[in-house]
Amino acid sequence: MKITLARLAGAVAVCSVILILMATASEAGMQGDARWCAVTDTGGENMNWDCEYDTVEECKPAVTNAARGFCALNPYWRPGSDKD
Repeated sequence: MKITLARLAGAVAVCSVILILMATASEAGMQGDARWCAVTDTGGENMNWDCEYDTVEECKPAVTNAARGFCALNPYWRPGSDKD
């Protein structure tokens, strides 16, 4: 089977678009920029990350009221990026 340059370029373009869409979709569930996130299961493979809590103690009530949830460190939080 001979692969032409045009087919290879097309395959690379399609893969690039898919990867960009996947990254955008994965970040769509992230809300807020605080250190702690209330992570809740919204069904299926979807998880909602509500990152508006400065401490784990502030986060706990949000997940105890949810059907399935837990508190997790915000993977996008950086020291010095806390709210004033």
